[in-house]
Amino acid sequence: MEPRDTTHTDAALHSDGHSVSIWHQQMQKQLIPLEDNIRNVHYTEQALQLLLQHQPELSPAAQTLYRLNVLLLIYRSVMLPTHKITGSTPLSLGYHTRLAVTEMQNLLEAQLTQPLPALQKEQDNRLLTDTLSYIRREMLAEVRDSYALLSCYYRFWRSWVLPLDRGQQLLGAELSALEQSVPQEEPQMGIRRVSSSFEATLLLAQSYIYFQLGQDDQALETLQQAADRHDFYPERLPDVLAELEQDEQWPRMVKWLIALAPILRRQYSDLHRYGDYWEQAIRHQPEAEGHMWTVLESLLPLGGRLYEDKLLEYGKWQQWMDYQLSSGKDPAGYKVTELKPLEMNAPEMLLPFYHQAVERHMAQKNRDGYKAAVKLLKRLSKLYKKIKQEERWEQFMEQFTGRHSRLRALQEELRKGKLIP
Repeated sequence: MEPRDTTHTDAALHSDGHSVSIWHQQMQKQLIPLEDNIRNVHYTEQALQLLLQHQPELSPAAQTLYRLNVLLLIYRSVMLPTHKITGSTPLSLGYHTRLAVTEMQNLLEAQLTQPLPALQKEQDNRLLTDTLSYIRREMLAEVRDSYALLSCYYRFWRSWVLPLDRGQQLLGAELSALEQSVPQEEPQMGIRRVSSSFEATLLLAQSYIYFQLGQDDQALETLQQAADRHDFYPERLPDVLAELEQDEQWPRMVKWLIALAPILRRQYSDLHRYGDYWEQAIRHQPEAEGHMWTVLESLLPLGGRLYEDKLLEYGKWQQWMDYQLSSGKDPAGYKVTELKPLEMNAPEMLLPFYHQAVERHMAQKNRDGYKAAVKLLKRLSKLYKKIKQEERWEQFMEQFTGRHSRLRALQEELRKGKLIP
């Protein structure tokens, strides 16, 4: 059974002749000449030009809402013909169609970053709520590997609804509207039939509304339910951290940074961006630094590079080196510039890092291993010179070459590297 249509497309037509349902009916008729065209970027450009040519005379706010609905309809017309659904998994989009989808997603995002002109008439308010209903319905119908309309839903609320005087009023009614989107129980069976993607999207949408209502515990509980699903994608998460940063809600931001860590730990996520949010939070809440280190350690090994970068930023040289040695990292995996902070502030700590890696490469017992070892030895010689311990370096090299004197390939590489005469 399909989710209930909350756009009221069968309701009585408005006396002024304008409603979102009427707009979509007219747009679909206007697109009939393009019906057989391949869904590519050329199609989206033609469709956009065609529909905007037929834009009725509207107030400034209604014009903006009309353009958004044009983009939404074109997006749907690109996706729908290519999504013959088997279960909940769509057939793969062709290359040119995928480009068209990306183009439409970019246009939708750009449209929702534009300010919504003041709602001057009752008609404007009605068009806004009808557009929200349409986005909600289409969002819940999206297949599992698409989330453009879920992103639209987040942005629509953030950019256009919440700044309104009646924004909080609409927000308060949204949880009921989401719940009413769930199909009713089927007669005599006592079950609801909904797709997996519907359930996942519904949980994320509910979590976002709880967040906007300031009900963080409920928002996080609902978000965790979504994250526990096998079909959860981190890309679908609302960017609540960006909103908290923009609103300068620093204590609340720390709470969300801590709470999101277990979710991010189980998924591939943009952890460096997450780290940047921690930096902003600590700048305003210095007492939260201890929480940051606890969280970053909990993200290992997935967040290893983020953890390393933070250790260097905060001058925790010993902890950085302990992590490198314990995880078997190789200095060859770092650019010289990346190790510069440690080289400038605690160069002696790099010595065991290089020595351990040299021995690891030597254990390969082949020319490639010897070449890698010699590269590290050359950097090691510069380190000993920097800390003014050339004598220790000479003693080490004398022992090293003597221990491996029978390895002809190594001796050749050492001479090429000008480490021995």
